[in-house]
Amino acid sequence: MKKIILIICFFTGILALNSCKKVLDADPLSLISPEVVWSSKANAETFVFATYGIMNAYASGPGQDTYTSNIVAAYGTASNAFPVYTETLTNRSDYGFDNWAAVRRCNVIIKNVGESAGIADADKKALIAEAKFLRAMSYYSIARKTGRIVWIDRVLTENDDLKLPSTTNPTESYNYIIKDLEDAVVDMPATKQAGRANKYTAAAFLTEVCLQALAYKNYPSAPNVTANDPLLDKIIANAQTVINGGYGLETDYEGMFNETKSTSGEIIFGIYRKAINTAIQDTPMQNMVPNIKPETIKNFDGSPLFNKPVPFECWPENFPTQNLTDDYLTVDKADPTKVLPWNQTSQYINAVDESVNVIIPFTKTGFPHDKTAKLNNDILVKMGRIKPGSTETIWTLTNENRDARWKASIISDSTRFYGELLTTGLRGNSGRFLGTINGGGYDCTLSNMYWRKGLYTNVSPSYLNSVSTDYHFVCMRLGRVYLNLAEAYLLKGDLANALINLNKTRVTHGQLPPSTAGNLTDAWKDYRRERRVELTEENDRYYSLLRWGRFGGDANDGIAAGGTIKELTEPIRVMDVSKDRKSFSIVTGPFGNQYNDRKFDPSRRYLFPIGQNLIDNNAKFGPQNPGW
Repeated sequence: MKKIILIICFFTGILALNSCKKVLDADPLSLISPEVVWSSKANAETFVFATYGIMNAYASGPGQDTYTSNIVAAYGTASNAFPVYTETLTNRSDYGFDNWAAVRRCNVIIKNVGESAGIADADKKALIAEAKFLRAMSYYSIARKTGRIVWIDRVLTENDDLKLPSTTNPTESYNYIIKDLEDAVVDMPATKQAGRANKYTAAAFLTEVCLQALAYKNYPSAPNVTANDPLLDKIIANAQTVINGGYGLETDYEGMFNETKSTSGEIIFGIYRKAINTAIQDTPMQNMVPNIKPETIKNFDGSPLFNKPVPFECWPENFPTQNLTDDYLTVDKADPTKVLPWNQTSQYINAVDESVNVIIPFTKTGFPHDKTAKLNNDILVKMGRIKPGSTETIWTLTNENRDARWKASIISDSTRFYGELLTTGLRGNSGRFLGTINGGGYDCTLSNMYWRKGLYTNVSPSYLNSVSTDYHFVCMRLGRVYLNLAEAYLLKGDLANALINLNKTRVTHGQLPPSTAGNLTDAWKDYRRERRVELTEENDRYYSLLRWGRFGGDANDGIAAGGTIKELTEPIRVMDVSKDRKSFSIVTGPFGNQYNDRKFDPSRRYLFPIGQNLIDNNAKFGPQNPGW
C-alpha cells in the first residue's frame, strides 16, 4: 500500500510540472503518457494494480451460491437468483461473456512491459506472468459460466478484424486458461504480499481450474474421467507446490473472515479494502445482519431487548438455510468416535418425541412459550418436543459437541454477537416471525439464522450502512487447496490419500474426528459435506455441484453423468424453535420467492447461455449453448 501511495505522489508531481506548460498546449493534463507508465517497474505496477478488479469475481460472500439450497434470500438477492433456480431465465440473460476490456488491460501489460527499455528482464518476466494470471482469471470467471470464451492474446487495433470467434468448446477454453496459469506459476515471484498474487496463488487456482476442465471434457457428452488423466496429475503437483509454499491451516477459522486474522497464513489471496473508502454498505455485511427497532420486538412480545437501542441497521437479504446447517455434524454423546447430523445422534433420539403436535396458529401477542407456528404457505416436514424428564433442549442438541465451524459461521437462536443476545425462536428478538406478519418489521431473517462468517466484530458505533470499516474478501486459501487435492484423489480412486486431505480441514477447522470412510461412495459423501461447511459463503457451492453432476456416480448421489442435481431442486427448509427451546418444527415454503419449487434442467443448466444479442451481432460467437 505504501508503494502505491508513493507512486501516486510521483505521478502527481509530473502533472504539476506539466501544468507549467503554455496555456495553449493541448496535452490532456489529467492523463499520464504511456512512455511514463511503462518507463519503470514501479510505474508499470500502478497499471497492474488497477487491473486486479478482475479478482472481484472470486470474492467471498454468497456469489452464485444463492442458486443453491445453502441460502434463502430476500429482495434484490432473491430477485437475481430467482430466474436461475426456477428455470425462467432466457438466452437474453448476460453472464459476463464480454470481458474484453479486462482482457485488453492484461494484454497491454504483456505488450508494453515486454517492449519497455526501462524495466529489467527479471522484472519483465514477473510482470508479464502476473498479467497472464489476471488474464486467466478473467477468462475462468466466464468459462465456468458459459463454457466458451473469446480468446484474445494480443492488443487489438482498429485495423484488426474485431469479429473474432469464440472457442469451439469448454476444453479449448480451459486449455488457454491452464496454459496462462502454468506460465504464471513458473515466472511469478514467491513473495507473499497481502492483496497481490504470487506463484502460489496461480498454482492454487490452477488446482480448481483443472477440476472444472475435467468435468466439462466432451461437453455436452459425459466427461469420461480416468485415473491417469494428465489434469489430475496437474492438480496434485500444483497442490503440493502450494502446500510446500509456507502456508498453514489457520486454527482460528472465524478470525480468517473478520478483522482478527485478516492476513492469516492460510489465506493465499484476498482482496483488502480500507475504511477510508469503504462502508458497511460496500461489503457483504450490509446484507447479513438485521434492522430491528425496540418497538418491533415489544409489539411481538419478544425478548430480550437489545442493549443498544438499534445495534443493527442494515438490509438483510442473505440467510443460511436448515439444508446447509444440517451438514454441520455433531459428536455422538454415547459414542464420541461417531459424528452424525444433529437429529440422528443418540442424544437426539433419546430426548425427542417426534409424535407430539407442537404447532398452533400464530398470534402476534400472547403466543405460548412451548409452541411453534407456521405461515399459511409453509409445509410441515418434521416437528417434535423434548420428552418429560430429559435434561436436553433444542439448544443443547444443536450446539453442544458440534462441528466448530457451526459457531464460527452461523448466528442461530441464543447466539451472543456484538454484545447482544440474538434470540430467533418464537417470541424472540430477531426471528422470522418478526417479519411481515401482521405489520411487523421487514428487516429480519427468513430462516431464523444469520451469517456470522464474514462479519467484522470491531464495527463502531453500530452496524449502520454508512459506518466506515476495513474489510477483506477471501478468494483462495490453503483449506480449499486441500479439498481440491482430495477431489483429485477421489477421481483417481485413491481412497487413502483422499481421506488424508479431506481430513485436514475436518479435523483442524471442524475439530471433528477424522473420516474413516471405508469405500469411495462413503468418502464422496463425507467430502461433499466437508466442502459444503468448509467453503460456505466463499462462492463455491454452485460450481462444485455442477462439476459433480458432470462427473456423476458417487460424485452426484449415484446419478449418471450429466443428470439432475438433487441439491439444486430440493425445497428450502427452515426450523422454528419455541420460546422454552423444547419444541421445534421444520417447514418448507416459498418464503416469498418460490423456494419450494426449485428446478434444474440438465439438458441446458450445466452452462448458462451466451447473450443472444452478442451472437446476433457476431455469428462467430455461436452456436448458442445447448438448450438455450
